[in-house]
Amino acid sequence: MKKLIVFLVLFAALGAAATTPPEVNEKVLKAFNETFAKATDVVWHELKNTYLASFKQSEITTRATYDTDGNLLRTTRYYSEENLPIHIISKVKKKYSGKLVHGVTELTQNDEVAYYVTLHDAKNWYIVKADNWGGLELTTKYRKA
Repeated sequence: MKKLIVFLVLFAALGAAATTPPEVNEKVLKAFNETFAKATDVVWHELKNTYLASFKQSEITTRATYDTDGNLLRTTRYYSEENLPIHIISKVKKKYSGKLVHGVTELTQNDEVAYYVTLHDAKNWYIVKADNWGGLELTTKYRKA
């Protein structure tokens, strides 16, 4: 019985420690709040020399990585085709006609934006990388099981 009580207390302590949010420094919080003023459901993670904020803004799931000085290093946004720039979605629809857009992952880093568009048809999944100028490159093709 003693072992069970010790185990339960230890398990509860570990659970409480795992759910304690990291203490984010003031520079990072200030930069985040200025950039993402309408962010909701914000969850912070502390990584090696960086902070990662996961949140929603305008119903788009977003992740933003900051260094300890409050500099935004990169963002990743996950959304559907209606949020893609029109010139990109029109090129994707033209080049990959007959395929449906499943979702988009947008990566922004060093002033560069890349869109990874996941498409599918009856037999395959496709991941197409698009750049800001509308250039398209098929990066991966998977056969459906």
